[in-house]
Amino acid sequence: MARAEAPKETAVAAPTVAGPRRGTTDDGPLLLVDRVAIGYQRQGRHVPAVADATFEVRRGEKIMLLGPSGSGKSTILKAVGGYLRPTAGRIVIGGKDTPEPGPDRAFVFQEFDQLFPWRTVLGNVVYPLRVTGVDRARARRQAVEHLELMGLKDSLDSYPHQLSGGMKQRVAIARALAIDPLMLLMDEPFGALDAQTRGRLQRELAEIAARTQVTLLFVTHSIDEAVLLGDRVVVLGGRPSHVEEIVDVSGLDTPDAPEFAQARHQLRALLAEEGENLDGAVFE
Repeated sequence: MARAEAPKETAVAAPTVAGPRRGTTDDGPLLLVDRVAIGYQRQGRHVPAVADATFEVRRGEKIMLLGPSGSGKSTILKAVGGYLRPTAGRIVIGGKDTPEPGPDRAFVFQEFDQLFPWRTVLGNVVYPLRVTGVDRARARRQAVEHLELMGLKDSLDSYPHQLSGGMKQRVAIARALAIDPLMLLMDEPFGALDAQTRGRLQRELAEIAARTQVTLLFVTHSIDEAVLLGDRVVVLGGRPSHVEEIVDVSGLDTPDAPEFAQARHQLRALLAEEGENLDGAVFE
């Protein structure tokens, strides 16, 4: 398969914001994904999943990976996390070339069962802090601080089975933020929630990201979610996939605004070029 052309970066009309763009720094990108290819071994043969992915993430940016099922979104996320090795290209994080998994990258998954069922809410957040060497008193302070940030100060002694799906995801986000990672890796964390809870958590995440300036790499199959939460959207297409285009959506946080609708239309058009059936429920 011929290598894909370098992705184009486009911008939709957005409100003018004074000063430098949020998330930019003078010391280069926090994450560089450079012409990465990734594949799996299946029944003794190599199966390519990602053919060519190139993009970068700067500190404080919220980058969305958008594409249909099977387009390699989660595969790229796992490679950034250090759990998959590229078969070609390189991944550089914080100056480290293709690093091993570590607490500098914290995962939040879609599944509600990512919490330890035998630990309380507080215990779930304290645990990774203790594992990384934080003393008991400080770990508790940090855990309480981040649980309060997520609106869970009244649920510290509850167990996961006593929580709703949305509350479990709040705990998972608090646990990830508490270890102060370089980057938060989120794999469709709201995909299994009902629409009302999902919308509420999207708004809360946007507010928390603005307050903490955490860097996000976020997998989604929802166009609206990508525009609402992202600064830029990396659109994946093809099988094995490549980066089709990178779209600037910074400042577009009002779904009723004409600019939001324009961004939605542009992303739908890009995905339609890949032959996706947009009449179904895959894309919102």
